[in-house]
Amino acid sequence: MNTPIADFLEDYEKKGMLRLHMPGHNGEAPHDITEISGADSLYETDSSRGIIAHSEAIAAKLFGAERTCYSAGGSTLAIQAALAMLRAQGCKTIAAGRCSHRSLVSSAALLGLEVKWLYPKEYPSADVDCSKEALSGADALFLTNIDYYGGTCRASDPGIPVVVDNAHGSYLKFVSKAGFGREYLHPMEFGFPVISAESAHKTLPALTGAAYLHFSKGTDYSRAKEMTALFGSTSPSYLVMESLDKVNGRLLSDPDSVNRACASVAGLKQRLTALGFTLKRSDPLRVTINARAWGWSGTEFAALLRAHGAECEMADENYVVLLFSAITSPDDCQRAEVSLELIPRRTAKPLAEYPVIRPKQETSIREAVFAKQHSVSVDEANGKVCGGIQVSCPPGIPIVMPGERIDSEAVEALKLYGVKSVEILD
Repeated sequence: MNTPIADFLEDYEKKGMLRLHMPGHNGEAPHDITEISGADSLYETDSSRGIIAHSEAIAAKLFGAERTCYSAGGSTLAIQAALAMLRAQGCKTIAAGRCSHRSLVSSAALLGLEVKWLYPKEYPSADVDCSKEALSGADALFLTNIDYYGGTCRASDPGIPVVVDNAHGSYLKFVSKAGFGREYLHPMEFGFPVISAESAHKTLPALTGAAYLHFSKGTDYSRAKEMTALFGSTSPSYLVMESLDKVNGRLLSDPDSVNRACASVAGLKQRLTALGFTLKRSDPLRVTINARAWGWSGTEFAALLRAHGAECEMADENYVVLLFSAITSPDDCQRAEVSLELIPRRTAKPLAEYPVIRPKQETSIREAVFAKQHSVSVDEANGKVCGGIQVSCPPGIPIVMPGERIDSEAVEALKLYGVKSVEILD
């Protein structure tokens, strides 16, 4: 039995019980239940019993983790729980790439963490300096394993606790390194202790909000459930947990499915290159197209692609990101190719330059987020202190952080990123 949650839900549906319990739809969605007898609880601290604990143990074995906890609140909940555990262990300052997801920033506000920013050479790259010198003064390190363009960051053992935002890379554990290169590793393959937060729903066949919190050998996961419960809903979705459970079954029954999908995407990349498209180097399940080299802005290119029946994951001034999944088929890639071929080529445009700004920190993230603030236009924000987290998702990466002084350079950057208004401190 490798799908204990799904099996329980199917058995309960077959019994035709009178449902005198939540949720209020009374079984119209038969697998959507609450913590009835035998269903277990997501936040149960005893990891040795129950259908959820059994399913999590199967996932841990699949991913090569010492312990795996499910999240029905996405990677955001997993990141919050991971950082809360480090906070409970005495962590006060965490070093993090400047292009980290907003969940890091909100966690820092909630937990009172200071952040030492590690700056990349270009936005929104995950690739930052993780040397001992760069990490000086930090109690822990927060890494992004795959950024939205498909880049990565490699680091050696820093000798301090490491949390990895692997939201886009859960599938990497099942990718042939011989076939697709060793540049992209799953955090459980890093070779040093890491805690990894990763979304199953981004690249594996799971429902939105389905995520993992993996602990490698050498990490402390004794308070994992407690800290997950600190931020998570007391009514986590059994549909989401069932989808994680079913992913286990699919990977166990067809372990090579991920590599077949990667091979399909690799073939698409080769064909697009032959057609003249300029592609940015990316992970095996992503195609990042330089739209300006084709004569369009990224957002214009995405609109044309949409008109031809394909919706991209993200577009900005320069690039269009196509995100495939572990169940992508050759037909999917063929459809994508046909849609792309219909976009007319024009005279190439130079890439828009996205500056990596370094605003001055005037107050802590926590103090800024919880201070009195009001909204002003970006032009009016010059010289003021940022209070909120102004960012859309995707990519969910703040340009100016709470507590930072918005200077003229920051104003121009916010405009370039399409931000119209900013929350500033009163």
